[in-house]
Amino acid sequence: MNRKTLIAGLVFAGLILATVLLLRSPEKGNRSAESTPRPIAKLVDGGFDTLEVTKGKTTTVIKKEGDAYKIVKPMAFPADKDGAKLAFESLTKMEFGNIVSDQKSRQGEFELGEDGLRLTVKKGETVLADLRMGKTSNQMTMIRLEGKDEVWSTSGLFKYQFDKDTTAWRDKTITSFDEKDAEKLQVTSKNGAKIVLSKPAPRDAGPAPEWQVVESSVKVEPFDKSVASGMASLLGTWKANDFADSAKPEETGLDTPELTVTVSLKNGKQQTALVGKKKGEDDWYVKLADNPQVFLVKKFNIDRLNKRPIDFRDKTMCNLKSDELTEVAVTHDKDSFTLAKQGSTWKATKPANFTADDSKVSPITGAFTDWKGQGFAEDNSPKATGLAKPSATIATKSNVKGHTCVLKVGSETSEKGNFYVQANGQSDIFIVPKWGLDRVLVKLDDLKKK
Repeated sequence: MNRKTLIAGLVFAGLILATVLLLRSPEKGNRSAESTPRPIAKLVDGGFDTLEVTKGKTTTVIKKEGDAYKIVKPMAFPADKDGAKLAFESLTKMEFGNIVSDQKSRQGEFELGEDGLRLTVKKGETVLADLRMGKTSNQMTMIRLEGKDEVWSTSGLFKYQFDKDTTAWRDKTITSFDEKDAEKLQVTSKNGAKIVLSKPAPRDAGPAPEWQVVESSVKVEPFDKSVASGMASLLGTWKANDFADSAKPEETGLDTPELTVTVSLKNGKQQTALVGKKKGEDDWYVKLADNPQVFLVKKFNIDRLNKRPIDFRDKTMCNLKSDELTEVAVTHDKDSFTLAKQGSTWKATKPANFTADDSKVSPITGAFTDWKGQGFAEDNSPKATGLAKPSATIATKSNVKGHTCVLKVGSETSEKGNFYVQANGQSDIFIVPKWGLDRVLVKLDDLKKK
């Protein structure tokens, strides 16, 4: 073997050795967790009792006491139990994966800079973990120990479980009870209107008891039991959307509430909710009678609770099965039409020479089965409801004697998306959502067979 061949062989062997070593050693910024010790001891259930969450410049301190959670800073207030419980439990499930990077310049990329979400976990005053929590990607959440540059991937927890300000950590519960324990409901409005409902105690056997009217300032027959059930269901788990801590009584109207709702439970306890004035377009002031805390509740939840006695009356406008209908006549300006049943099929008899699309007829004839309004007008006068000159009339014929339905559609209510409707000449005027009317008040062009 000559000298050149020997040198070449040694160089080649050196290159192989260097390659092996390079492949076995992770490059800087992407190290394996197998060769790196766990950065903190595993957090176990009962091993910590305090969580400090710093979002922006505000730190919220949450303590666990038994099964309860409370906020102690920046204010004293019950914590949202479900949210706090999830956060505490998630920390016990946290498992560390790989070191994704140890480059300080990349911390912003992982949302782990000096302004990132900070979690401090304590047992009493002893700090067990001080972390920055970053973004979640592919089910892995980025974590950086405070004061360190290494970015770890972790599993078992997600940023959204902790990324909350103090308001979001607060308990927004207004009323809470097991719905089956509700035995009595009393609803009183500011103008003196009142209704009292009761539900008999359940028996060991037989059907579940239903709500009954005990007292009402107006006649509510036929009685709609679903209204009381819906109200009890809402109150059983009623939560606010926000708080109005600094609002004054003259601002909230809670010193003379628009509505007072009291639920009596089988254990003898009562919960009374007060509904005050409206704030803006979509919020209402609400509080409990025995608690100074003022909440803000969205309109759609207030609508489920803000019921006058008349709203407990059955709101059925029409209840005609499609197979008993023989004619549907709609008078609606240029989109008027009449559908008549001929044998087993429906034909358009008006306008002349008009052929209806069979697939569009079925939704129309099916709309009259158990068709209900969603409320009653406060002012039934033709001028207020627009029924002095109806915008549309819907009339049906049936093969069952006495089964007919005539609806007159008035103007749109002040709450857009609803219309006043008179059914079968009744004095009380229904409020009906536009989508319900649109099932029948179709345009001729949409009904026509193409």
